[in-house]
Amino acid sequence: MTLLLEDRLLPGVAEMVPELVEIRHDIHQHPELGFETERTVGKIVEYLQASHVDTIDTALVKGCVVTVVEGNQSGHTIGVRSDMDALPMKDGCGKSYASVIDGRGHCCGHDGHTTWLLGVARWLATHRDFPGRVVLVFQAAEEPGLGAKALIEAGLFEKYGIEEMYGGHTEPNLPKGTIGFKPGPLQAASDSFYVTLKGKGTHGGRPHLGIDPMPVAAQIILALQTIVSRKVDPIESAVVSVCSINAGNFQAVNVVQNELTMSGTVRTFLPEIRDLAEANITAMVNGIAAANGCEAELVYDRLIGSVINSEEQTEAAIAATRDLLGEDCVKVIRPFMSSEDFSCYLNKVPGSIIRVGIRDDEHQVSLHHQKMDFNDDVLPVAVSVVANMAVTRLRALV
Repeated sequence: MTLLLEDRLLPGVAEMVPELVEIRHDIHQHPELGFETERTVGKIVEYLQASHVDTIDTALVKGCVVTVVEGNQSGHTIGVRSDMDALPMKDGCGKSYASVIDGRGHCCGHDGHTTWLLGVARWLATHRDFPGRVVLVFQAAEEPGLGAKALIEAGLFEKYGIEEMYGGHTEPNLPKGTIGFKPGPLQAASDSFYVTLKGKGTHGGRPHLGIDPMPVAAQIILALQTIVSRKVDPIESAVVSVCSINAGNFQAVNVVQNELTMSGTVRTFLPEIRDLAEANITAMVNGIAAANGCEAELVYDRLIGSVINSEEQTEAAIAATRDLLGEDCVKVIRPFMSSEDFSCYLNKVPGSIIRVGIRDDEHQVSLHHQKMDFNDDVLPVAVSVVANMAVTRLRALV
C-alpha cells in the first residue's frame, strides 16, 4: 500500500503498518459486543506484551485493557482512549475480512481505533524521550454507553492519576488524512424515552365502545415536535425523534388495540435544554393520555452526557497536529448530534476527542451503515497524530 502523508509521519510508524493492518482485519473479522470482548482483549494483550509497555491491566473492568508507557523523565500523566466494541448489526463491507459472526459488525470504526492505539503504545514504548507517562485505555461497551462509566466507577482516574484525557474517532465525512477538531460542544447528550399507552380494545367498526390508543399516540407525536420548534431557544440545538411505534397485527385490520408502545431519542448539548426536553415530554405524554382516557407509562432514560471539548486542550491538540501534518490536514468542524460516552471522561478531567477523516472513493458511507469499513490508509496517520498529541502535551505541561 502507498503510505498516506508518508513524509509527515512520526519516525518508525511506517514500519508498523503491515502488522497493524493484519491486526485490524482480524479484529474486524471477529467483532465482539459490549463487555464480552475476550478475544479482542487477547489480541491487544499479545501485541502490548510484544511492545514492552510498562503495565497491562485487564482486571479493572471486564473486557477493557489499561496499559501504561512511562517516559524517561518525571512529569504529568495523560490518558488516551480508544473504544473496541462492535455493533449488533450485519457486516456488509464485502471484504475478505468481513465479519464471520452473523449479526455483528464493526460498522463504526472501533476496530481501527483499537489498532491505532496499539500503534501508539508501541511507538511510545520505543520512543520514551518524553516527560511523565501515557495511560492508554482500550474501552469496551461504548456503543451501549456503559464502558466509560464502568471504568470511572472502578477508579480509573484515581488508580492511574490521569490529569487530562484524549481520544479519537473515525469520521467518514472528512477526507482521509484530515483531522477534525472542535473546541467546546462537539457531540450531543443522548437520552431515550419509552411510552406505553393503555386504552380499551374493541371492534374496529365500534370504536365508541373502546379507547383507541392510536389517535392518542398521533397527538403525542405531533406535540413532541413542538418542543424543539416552540420550547427551545432557536439559537440552541435539540432533537426529539419518535423512532418506533408498535400496536396490533398487520393482518388484524378490524381490531382496535388496547395497548400501544412507542420509543424515541432526545439529543441536546446544554444541561438546561436536556432538562427542558425531559420535563416537556413527561408533561405532554401524561397530559394527552389523560385527556383521552388512556393510561400512560413513561420511562425516560438519561444515557450519555454531551461531549464538550476543553478549550485549552483542544487548541493544544490543533497546534501539535498542525506542526506535524501541516495546515492543510487540520480542520475545525461543526458539532453534530450523535453521542459518545467519552463525555464521561470529560466530566472528570479536561481533554478533547478528535475526528479522523477516512473518506475516499471506496469509503463513502456513514457510520453505522452495513457497508462501513475503516480505511487502512489512515492507520499510520492516526498513530502519528495521537502519539504526537500525547508527547507534545506532556512536554508542554512540564
